[in-house]
Amino acid sequence: MHDRNRTTHHTVPPSRTGAKRNTVLNLFFRRRAAISAIPTLALALLLPLLTACASAPPNVAAISAYEQYDFASAREALRGDAYLRNDEQTILNRARLGLASLADGDLDEAERALSYVFDLLSTAGLNEDRTTAAVLTHEGARIWKGEPFEQALMYHYVATLYAVKGDWENARAAAANSLFRLTDFGNYRDSVELARRAAREPDFLEHGYTAVDSNFTLGFLMQAIASDIAGTPGADDLYESALTIDPGIQPLVDELRAREFDTLLIVDYGSGPEKISFGPNDSLVRFVDRARFRGLLDVEVENERYATVDRGGDVNRMAADHRWNNLEDVRRMKSAAGDFLVGGGAVTAVIGANQRSAEAALAGLGAMALGALLQSGAKADTRHLEFLPHSIYLVPLQLGEPGTLRLSVQADPYSAMVLPNIEPGTIDQPRAVYVRLHDQWRTPPSWLRARVPRYGNDHTGVKPGDYPWILGGSDVSTPSRAVLEAYQIYGHLEEFTLDDLKALYEAEDILIGSGAEDRPGRLRNPSYRHILEGGRGLFTPEPASMGYKRLMFQAHPPYEPRSEKVRELAERMQQD
Repeated sequence: MHDRNRTTHHTVPPSRTGAKRNTVLNLFFRRRAAISAIPTLALALLLPLLTACASAPPNVAAISAYEQYDFASAREALRGDAYLRNDEQTILNRARLGLASLADGDLDEAERALSYVFDLLSTAGLNEDRTTAAVLTHEGARIWKGEPFEQALMYHYVATLYAVKGDWENARAAAANSLFRLTDFGNYRDSVELARRAAREPDFLEHGYTAVDSNFTLGFLMQAIASDIAGTPGADDLYESALTIDPGIQPLVDELRAREFDTLLIVDYGSGPEKISFGPNDSLVRFVDRARFRGLLDVEVENERYATVDRGGDVNRMAADHRWNNLEDVRRMKSAAGDFLVGGGAVTAVIGANQRSAEAALAGLGAMALGALLQSGAKADTRHLEFLPHSIYLVPLQLGEPGTLRLSVQADPYSAMVLPNIEPGTIDQPRAVYVRLHDQWRTPPSWLRARVPRYGNDHTGVKPGDYPWILGGSDVSTPSRAVLEAYQIYGHLEEFTLDDLKALYEAEDILIGSGAEDRPGRLRNPSYRHILEGGRGLFTPEPASMGYKRLMFQAHPPYEPRSEKVRELAERMQQD
């Protein structure tokens, strides 16, 4: 059992207004020679505007479904944009789909989406000082790549995916990518102060920082765990790096180093920070804390308390740290540029008119027009990865044999979840289990706490006397010789061959298996989901995933056959 110190939170101070416009006017009165520089300045400021990405509206339907545990609907809302569009949103859409699929227990689609994210982020590369590159351009599009903390977390989820798949070497490699260096600009309280400094020193954002080592504790821990399990050297040094950043995780590191665990829980909880715009013309951004509850995670095994743990990762704290932000809003400074040009243009036009200089007057009017244009597009880019949690927990468990787990966040009365009959890995090859919990004000779905599955499936096997759900039974196992024999032992489908059983699903136009790479029709059909939820897919999600619990641990409306063949057989079986 381990009990770590709670992570402290840092809030972003209220914004302050920028420099006064009359300062700019005084500069123009004192330095009339600056008039000749306006066309050059205007062009320099216009180019970033033309290439900048505008904030796209968030996918409200997907976000709402995701936060209500309806990961299948979230994936449907995301799948079209993620697979069929290749634009500035491509990383964001794939990351959203990848996280929803990971939570839903569809590791094939999660890998398809997150591998794409990994490849594009890796393509962006690092600067010479191993800090992240500011801009990613791919196939002619300037692509959203997220703030540095979002990039680190996307690498983390790739590592989590491979850990759940049991591929610890790829998990190690993905976690290593999350440990890029950070840009430290010193003790600035907010982006307004940084914007003022950048306005005084044009090269400040490019040369005014110090490249420092990452303080991503979770990244060091995940790489250390994966390295140790995969047999790659360096785990001890990685654990020491994590302890240097956060000495409070000593009990957790001691458990991990002891290598006596056979199961590793990776638990996401709550709503992550939201990116909002503020300041003049909404030209600057900051992340606001959306956490409803915070607390230690209690873990019970077979109704006995096993561990109480604190967060291994605090996303809100990362988002509030300037080292984890790319300061793209400060770099563009559209609003400040607009104010400068409008004020300066007015003065130039007046001076030109008084001196009967048409050239100066036109330059002034042009600067005013450009300034207005810049101001109209000054609102900062508020796109962000809405599916991030605010807390991430790592829990090593020594189960020894299958057992029922109960998870709950102490401050949140609605967070309790039961994971029945969790099968452990081994000491040499621990099993990773990923769980996504939300902080809900209202009563959560009843299946979260359910302990007995209602439907037989590829994980539980066929229950005695059961038969296919499409025929009126309660079994949704994918057809195999062993499954058919389990039906026939109790007198069902006795004359059937395996091909006959598969033909029933073909008659209903049901797709067997969840592998996205094997189902191109799935990409064209956004309504692909499990037959228990009215879709056309027959598969079993990753056991212990949220999708598995949602599907198998609550009642669904009876199946309505589409084909005459299945309808007649179902009626005969009900009569018998």
